Amino acid sequence: MDILEGNNLATNLFERYSANSRNWKFVVSVTQQNGNFYDAIVSNPNEVWQLKIDSIYKPNPLIIGTKVDVDPLRFNDDTHMPFGYRKLDPKKIGKILSNISENEDTSALSSYIASLISSTKPEVPSPNNSYAYGPFLFTQKNPIKVDEYQRKISDKLANRLNEKLRLLYSSYG
Repeated sequence: MDILEGNNLATNLFERYSANSRNWKFVVSVTQQNGNFYDAIVSNPNEVWQLKIDSIYKPNPLIIGTKVDVDPLRFNDDTHMPFGYRKLDPKKIGKILSNISENEDTSALSSYIASLISSTKPEVPSPNNSYAYGPFLFTQKNPIKVDEYQRKISDKLANRLNEKLRLLYSSYG
């Protein structure tokens, strides 16, 4: 089992996304074992990745993960919009934002974003374009039914993340 972290993990997942940007899912949940971290399941029609995230409340969280032996078909449903990069038109967004004052209802922007996400297919981003990415599904419970195999992987990822945090912050745990 290869555990990847940081930029290596992001690059690996982005390369896989770039090979086929259709039907990805990104589900984040509170860790079931101890609640200190967040679990994430990133899946596509061919594979599933299990991630541990130290926080969802900071711009650059520590993330580690590994590919897991779980049937990807468990996540291949049409009940949730697929994750992906969707191209934005900066002129349209600028126009909408300029028409919204601080006291006005932001429903125009919300409406535009919802319409954009539902009508645009995910694509591979290219330089010099603007994109929205998501959606991320947040849930209280991990969507993978945790068996002994998953529990061991979760524990390994949590231990590795704890070690990394102790190295970065000497007063951590």
